[in-house]
Amino acid sequence: MSQETPKNTYVTLHKNFVRTDIEYTDRRTGETRTFNSVTLPKGTVIDGHDVSYYQFSPLFVNESRYRGEDYRDIPLLTEREVWLRRSILDEDGKPVVNDEGVEVKDVIKVMPAQIRDAIEQNRTEYLERLADRARSARDGSERLGRNAAARANTRMAREDIPF
Repeated sequence: MSQETPKNTYVTLHKNFVRTDIEYTDRRTGETRTFNSVTLPKGTVIDGHDVSYYQFSPLFVNESRYRGEDYRDIPLLTEREVWLRRSILDEDGKPVVNDEGVEVKDVIKVMPAQIRDAIEQNRTEYLERLADRARSARDGSERLGRNAAARANTRMAREDIPF
């Protein structure tokens, strides 16, 4: 019995990073069609290359089965490369165009498992930073609470005033 690799690799992202049913007009037929677009979150690193804000267009986007309604599952064929694209901007923040007037794009080809692993790693690091901030805020709050209780014990009550 041989162990087969799964047909699809699922990438799960928050719905803010996924746009669905974007309409466009097909140049050849003139009919209106739709596509999906996914933008990778800030801090996503694949093989030492920062791919923050790179985009790709998956064929399907589904509501997440396990993470709730605010997340989207994106099935990608395991054995097929995903082309991540990002517009190249000049120093003024405008897209760079070539001689024919077409926007120049930076393209990186990666496998779906690399995208999934990079997003999970980024999410884990983000949650650790969030937990550290919450821990330090909780510690500071406890210190303030202890100091306030100590000051309250040393103050005199209204009934203790002798006049």
